Amino acid sequence: MSVNYHAFQSRGVLFSEYEKVCRQWRDAFAGLDPSRLEEILHLESDPEYLYVDYFRTPYRLKLADGSLEKKQEDGWTSELYFNESMAIYHLFFFTKDHPVISGKWVPSHTIDGVVSRTRVPDPLLDPFARRYTGHMQELENACEKMGGKKISQGDVGYEFEAFPCMHLCLVFWDADEDFPAQAQILVDQNVTDFLHYETVGCVISDLLEKLEA
Repeated sequence: MSVNYHAFQSRGVLFSEYEKVCRQWRDAFAGLDPSRLEEILHLESDPEYLYVDYFRTPYRLKLADGSLEKKQEDGWTSELYFNESMAIYHLFFFTKDHPVISGKWVPSHTIDGVVSRTRVPDPLLDPFARRYTGHMQELENACEKMGGKKISQGDVGYEFEAFPCMHLCLVFWDADEDFPAQAQILVDQNVTDFLHYETVGCVISDLLEKLEA
């Protein structure tokens, strides 16, 4: 099963709708001492909050009760979606004491150690590929708007910063007379030093949604 499957199922669902999961993760971080995460991930905090950027948007964890908030133009909101919430909670929970960024890019579907020999439709990447078939300039514009850094792979290739410690690359090949368009996400080989492998699907989903907006 694709690492993107559960993220696809949770697209557009508010985190608060998963009442049990929401309560579980807030309780897990209630009363957090942020010093470990500050040191490892080079984050900032104050007496009330631990701060982190996710796709160039500021988020903060309330240390007293473990709740998350996101910065908007009119202030902070606690109305977050499931995928963005799990990406941040899992970053805080799964980051190892001594994580290593390898610098080696691998396809996102290989990080669980099980690579299917059979082509399985991807619920996130396949619709994205169809969306941008024949629209390379539009895709480039969307990537530039997202702050992507152009790379020399595929017909369109860009590197994005999800978290300062986690980058990912979108590589897109347009359709030709023999093959349909294809989109691939590359991640660092050691991405699970920071996240559970299934959570990578949440990050991918958030990136693609932003590019499709």
